[in-house]
Amino acid sequence: MASCTAAKKRPPRQKAANDVVQTAPICKLPANIMLQVFNYLNVKTLCALSTVCRRWYHLVCDRSLWKYVDLRLWPLSLRTLKKIVRNRLSDSVLELLIKGFIGTTKKGENISPSLLEEIKTKCPSLETLGLCYCDMRNIPAQCLPRNLKSLLLDHSIVPLGWFEGLQCETFFPNLLQLNLTYCTRVENSDLRSITKLKKLENLNFSYCYRVGDEGIEHIARNLSNLKVLNLSNCPKITDLGLHHIGRHLIGLKRLNLLSSWRITDAGILSLVHCLTELEYLNLSSCKEVTNSGLTEITDKCKKLKLLDVTGCTAITERNVSDAKLLLPLCDIQWP
Repeated sequence: MASCTAAKKRPPRQKAANDVVQTAPICKLPANIMLQVFNYLNVKTLCALSTVCRRWYHLVCDRSLWKYVDLRLWPLSLRTLKKIVRNRLSDSVLELLIKGFIGTTKKGENISPSLLEEIKTKCPSLETLGLCYCDMRNIPAQCLPRNLKSLLLDHSIVPLGWFEGLQCETFFPNLLQLNLTYCTRVENSDLRSITKLKKLENLNFSYCYRVGDEGIEHIARNLSNLKVLNLSNCPKITDLGLHHIGRHLIGLKRLNLLSSWRITDAGILSLVHCLTELEYLNLSSCKEVTNSGLTEITDKCKKLKLLDVTGCTAITERNVSDAKLLLPLCDIQWP
């Protein structure tokens, strides 16, 4: 009798967390819909969801969720990076973006050649690799995946001569995009090596203050496939550099010359003479460009969709109004 009374007083069994998840409305959705929902989530959230229940673990492991992997948003240790590469990545990955340790408190850590070797092994189909805020001084270019189409090294320490290996062998035969924003050690001799990347279409040297006219001549003469060129905040670029661009890169569609304060109307004339395909031109803060330069642009560049002359104090409102009439489909930003 006592045992029966005890049984009656025993509290009901609480539902386990897994039972609650399994009865949640979202779990009634079919797997393909769940995958579409998970596709909007970042890597950190996906890793957390994989611990909820067995079904979600298997859904998170689906290769469709791991094609584009951005790991730049969180301060990950090198050990954690290696763990993610080893356990989560596969041959389905097309894009991988990693943030290194420059500017962080992890002074003893750095992206290692062994990590890159593991990335090459686990991600043979990788097309885009971003190594931002990374110290590349102990990482030869040969350590990177050979068949990349996009290489992003912005804010990284790329030592002088890092691209010299391209003189002997083209390590990136399919590379279309190279981003070297804030790689302040890159100079003209490096641009000579970069010219071996014959398929390049998009090249970004923003804030590479050592790059000058000599390097631009190498680029212009040898990379005829370029469609996008960013030279913003490169103070050594002068009218001579614009002459080389205008003479050789006739297929160029986007050109950024923001804060190139040494260029004048003479350089603009040399630049736009043959650039009939140009769709975007940024001359913001180019204070030596005047109404005469604006007139040359409106006469030659009929396909322009955006022209930025913000901060060009020598250009008057009347001439901007005339330019808008001549290029009605172009968004002209001024003053």
